[in-house]
Amino acid sequence: MWILAQIFTSDWTKELFQHVPVLLVRTVLTFILVMIVVRWTGKRSIANLAPFDLAMVIMIGEVAAIPISTLDVDFLHGLIPVVLLGGLHVILTTVNLHWKRFERWTEGFPTLLVKDGRVLRRNLLKERVSMADLMTALRHKEVEDVSEVKEAWMEQSGGISVILKRDAGPATPRDVERAVEAVLARRLPGLVQEAVERAIGQAAAAHARPVRPNPGGRRWDREGDDVLH
Repeated sequence: MWILAQIFTSDWTKELFQHVPVLLVRTVLTFILVMIVVRWTGKRSIANLAPFDLAMVIMIGEVAAIPISTLDVDFLHGLIPVVLLGGLHVILTTVNLHWKRFERWTEGFPTLLVKDGRVLRRNLLKERVSMADLMTALRHKEVEDVSEVKEAWMEQSGGISVILKRDAGPATPRDVERAVEAVLARRLPGLVQEAVERAIGQAAAAHARPVRPNPGGRRWDREGDDVLH
């Protein structure tokens, strides 16, 4: 008990508890500002973390921690760099949209890993991707064999996108539509001809039935039923 009393009554403990409300307020306000900046920079800053986006996120996190952990820094002065970094991200992404060469420098470009079922091992070494990593990515795409892959690319964000060969992937609605059209193109003329021939045959059979005589002014149909005139 004496030790606890010494700890909670010491000068540095008193000073710490005096700063707790300030730290709490700074933390909450900084978090709110960072959320606003991230929403401002767009979904791409949190969805596809290309090298450019990752560097920006790391810098915003580092800068935002300064006004929280360092009480000697003025709070507003510590938040200004967060806003500046968010604005810089917006400007650079706008430049990327209009200047492809600058985009290739800031974000890089995809690398082909598999071509027509053949693994490009030189590109695997270039991107430091092991064969096990590649097969894991293919299994996530429900691909069992590399021979089923037409192309596999390592994107700027680090993900691997896969394009299957036409005969290896699951049937799409367009594939089903084409198959139905092909069947109809082969069978439809025959079906129409059969229907026409059947209709002609039924009409000929109806006219070929004998007509019974009409005694006493009665009218008889072709089936021989008595029908009143």
